Amino acid sequence: MHSHSVAPWTHQHAFLGEHHREHERRTWSVVALTALMMVVEITGGTLFGSLALVADGWHMATHVAALAIAGLAYLFARRHAADSPTIARTEVSASASTCT
Repeated sequence: MHSHSVAPWTHQHAFLGEHHREHERRTWSVVALTALMMVVEITGGTLFGSLALVADGWHMATHVAALAIAGLAYLFARRHAADSPTIARTEVSASASTCT
């Protein structure tokens, strides 16, 4: 039997980046701004009879949904950062990255 150490080949699994909270905050800011513009477009289009503004406002709802998925992925990653890496967590981050 040998007594070699495996320490040189081990490493930490820190999945959250250095600026994770800042990026999460910015993502939620973009979600809020996009949702606000969506409401303004739908309201303005309805008041002034512009079908183009109403359609674009509803189209922006898809962008709000995709960005919210990215924000929820940030939230999920932060809440489960101390857990061991799992397939489900990897799938959530991969799914969120394809939405944005």
